[in-house]
Amino acid sequence: MQQDRQLSQFQSPEGLFQLAREVVLDKTNRRCNLVFVTNKIGSTVASSLNGSATSTGSLGDELPPPARYIELPVADDKSSTSGFSFAASLHTASSKGSEKKAKKSEKKLSKPAPVVAKIVAHENLAKILANRAFETTFMLLNVGTRVLWAEYPGTRLSEALSYISFKDAIATCIDVNMLNNDNIETVVGFNTGEILVYSPISGKQTRFNKQGGMHKCAVTCVRWLPPRGQPDDENLFVAGFEDGSLIHFDKEKEKEDSAPQHTPVFPKQSPLFMVATKQGKGKTNPVTWWKAGKKPITAIAISPDFTHLAIAGQDGYLRIVHYASEILVETFRSFYGGITCVDWSPDGKYLLTGSQDDNVTIWHFGHRGIVARCYAHSSWVSGVAFDPYLCTTSSYRFASVGDDARLFLWEFSLELLTRPKPGKHRHRESPFLEAEEGVHPVLSRNDVSTLAPLESAGFRLHKGPICALTFLEDALVTTDMTGLIKIWNRPPSSV
Repeated sequence: MQQDRQLSQFQSPEGLFQLAREVVLDKTNRRCNLVFVTNKIGSTVASSLNGSATSTGSLGDELPPPARYIELPVADDKSSTSGFSFAASLHTASSKGSEKKAKKSEKKLSKPAPVVAKIVAHENLAKILANRAFETTFMLLNVGTRVLWAEYPGTRLSEALSYISFKDAIATCIDVNMLNNDNIETVVGFNTGEILVYSPISGKQTRFNKQGGMHKCAVTCVRWLPPRGQPDDENLFVAGFEDGSLIHFDKEKEKEDSAPQHTPVFPKQSPLFMVATKQGKGKTNPVTWWKAGKKPITAIAISPDFTHLAIAGQDGYLRIVHYASEILVETFRSFYGGITCVDWSPDGKYLLTGSQDDNVTIWHFGHRGIVARCYAHSSWVSGVAFDPYLCTTSSYRFASVGDDARLFLWEFSLELLTRPKPGKHRHRESPFLEAEEGVHPVLSRNDVSTLAPLESAGFRLHKGPICALTFLEDALVTTDMTGLIKIWNRPPSSV
């Protein structure tokens, strides 16, 4: 029987994971996404403020709670690309705010872009950043109508460093540009179809697909694209939409052209994957337009060697696309229901998916198809992740979380699999198991190896559905639908 008590620690083969911190940056009742980025920020921000903040040692002794926040000027699209200084505005607002604590926010420099309502920063943001180590890890979280920027593992006050609020739009997904992380460049997708590229450091913001002018459909996931060895590598990102479209953008290109000129027309009976690429190297977006089915794109994962994109869909398909050639090279299908999440193994040999059939599935990349199904969850699986610090050439550690508020740990090697009994004849159990050209066959339960979790009951870590999990070198981080972040310290001997 599964235990219902929330845990403050849980057992792994290496020892106890212990709850070290709970961080509540904001509250929500929607699925949120948490991303991490490490950059060399302290000296950069201090110098950008012309020496107004200097490193003086421990922050905890200097900032008594509660913290105050200052609303900053919001740049429109034009000023965001012509030298608007977020850091200078922060310094000005902070200086004036310290003179009159009850004073309202500073007057905005220009009319805000329609999607942005306000930008708010910790009054001591410059000092906080200047006091940090040369390399600091930050986390960004989308919570309803906000995207929050905070320090990992959170300050003593567990408060955001800054946040950006939106009006008439809900942030559905975020991702951070790892190829150019000096400014923590973040792409945000919205339920309106709009996309915003925003830096909490520089304040620069650029909007794409304004008011759905290119494509009137909700954005369901975003991802900065991997390097191709081209000068514009750090500029490219892809947005997945509710109708199965995947549109590639260049953040430095001019604004997109009108919708009638660039919206491709796909056949009603579209194949598994189609590409509609603009003729020539245009000066406007989109760069290219893919179509992967007709249902929402739920997740995009990039292979460790940067050559392939794994695209998960609500239609139950996992498509593997060679990025440079834009060719569909492999397709997998869930037992039933949509695929909700995907992750690559560190060596790129295997993929994990979670799905609405309550299963975690292990796939082999390279035309071998399904490896095993992992049965444990009692509700939809919302997140899967390999632990890169505990994977070897022959053994793989991974975890899964779900709407059942539980985490399961798994250990995978070919020797540990429970194989189907020999002599069993393959038989089809439902119409979902019919063969489809170009897709690995969906095998019945009797024809697929199974894997049991390390703890059969799993671990209840949150009160409600867990949205996502991330393995870091020192901890496991989980996030739930209330916006609660929990940081679980690893056992001392686990890494």
